[in-house]
Amino acid sequence: MDCKDIQPTDEPKSHIAHLFGLEKPSYDSIRLVKILAVLFPSFAVSFQISTTFYMIFIAETLGGGDYIAGLTLVGVLVVVSLGTQTMLDYPTGAIGDWIGQRYVIASALLCYSIAFGITSTIDSTTPFPVFVAIYALMGIGSAQESGAFQAWFDSNWRIAMPHDEDRKIYGVFWGRVGMVWQVSSTLVLIPGSWLALVLNRRWVFQLQAILSVILALAVLRLVKDLPGVRSEIDEQPSLKEYGQLLKDGVKFLGSSKFVTFIILGEVLIWSTGPVWWNLLLFPFYFIYLYSDVAVSSYRTLVFIPEAFMQERSGIWSRRFDPKTWVPRFRILQFGGILFYILLALIVVAFPPPPLDSISLVSIRIPFTDLSIIEMPLQSVIPVTLVFLVFVLTSAFGGFAQILTQRIMIDVIPNRIRNSMYSLQPTLIMLVSMPLIAFFGLIIPETGFPPIFIMCGLITFVGALLIRNAFSHPIPKAEAIIQATQEEREEIDELDVA
Repeated sequence: MDCKDIQPTDEPKSHIAHLFGLEKPSYDSIRLVKILAVLFPSFAVSFQISTTFYMIFIAETLGGGDYIAGLTLVGVLVVVSLGTQTMLDYPTGAIGDWIGQRYVIASALLCYSIAFGITSTIDSTTPFPVFVAIYALMGIGSAQESGAFQAWFDSNWRIAMPHDEDRKIYGVFWGRVGMVWQVSSTLVLIPGSWLALVLNRRWVFQLQAILSVILALAVLRLVKDLPGVRSEIDEQPSLKEYGQLLKDGVKFLGSSKFVTFIILGEVLIWSTGPVWWNLLLFPFYFIYLYSDVAVSSYRTLVFIPEAFMQERSGIWSRRFDPKTWVPRFRILQFGGILFYILLALIVVAFPPPPLDSISLVSIRIPFTDLSIIEMPLQSVIPVTLVFLVFVLTSAFGGFAQILTQRIMIDVIPNRIRNSMYSLQPTLIMLVSMPLIAFFGLIIPETGFPPIFIMCGLITFVGALLIRNAFSHPIPKAEAIIQATQEEREEIDELDVA
């Protein structure tokens, strides 16, 4: 059933508006909500299902069963992935501005599908170039996906909700969307570990390969621009236009002191993100929890309050002035200096227990061997402290991100939005790659605390740059030109179930 078959009655509008925090919603905004309501949970389920054990699986395969021994080679693979993403991120972002975001997102999903399919076939005898190919495909997919969804949504939001001038409704909406993502991700973690336990990890990767293809087809059908978003021209976009988009995106980086400092500040803050997600997070989990089920159940416990905080952050952020509070929240946020220092102190104060000394405490499903919650008794205190750090700093991170988005949606012009949303990750990757290579080399010798401290110092410099950015005038992008009646009639061609 297409959206044109659904009449814009007050009843469905009120339900969707209440759920996602929309005030005075337009019919166009309802369409955007329907699209995200279908795609975001689907993406979360498809990709979060293996996050608990994917990197550990690669590290164990490379290390002959010892994931710590395989971390150095994983660091090399991550650099390959990030290097590939860095080379292609900005050009593919400009391609999204050029031909439309749905095509690059669908292409990214096909790359992920191939990568998951190959991953399901590897073992300890697989040649290292095969691992390189997997991570290169992941990098190509990440480059295409990077910023594309956000660019598509932001450009369409400005058309669909022109009365949201201060972007407070936008902030509330993204808080609710973040909650939907977190809830969907949470619900799949433990089932993912069960599938890996009962069947095997390779079976899960095969399932992800199939789901990625299905999602690619869904994106091609659903992710379409509203009239007025893109310049309506009769000819196909020219290569000259693509080249101009590349140039304009780079020029925009230096268009004002505010833009320069806020982007460079966020680049430094998020440059430790790839280090955390690709090198530190899951080994950090496993030194205290030891098993897939234990890690999955723990992540589920963490994600539940984080989902609540994501939803609340959109509402509570309305009380804060971005100029004053964004720099402060960047210091306090998940992945900020406070976050890393607290983790370093926890590891020093509570060293991981030896494997031969642990006693597992678990809650099982009756009449089965499947655990709902599983945790070593010796790790209860440190993982409880880590839980508190994760939840509290995630709340500050949610505030910072939503307040920043409220500013940047009106700073970046629509025509180069995808380019800019891809340029920033490109710069992040350029900074991250040497960090990952260096930390991957030294982590077997130094352990976690020194690396946490170094990451914290890097993010602190980024927060200082962001503070400097808000001391300068904030520019505004071009005014919104409303679509004509003829263009609005084209909305009925959107295929949204």
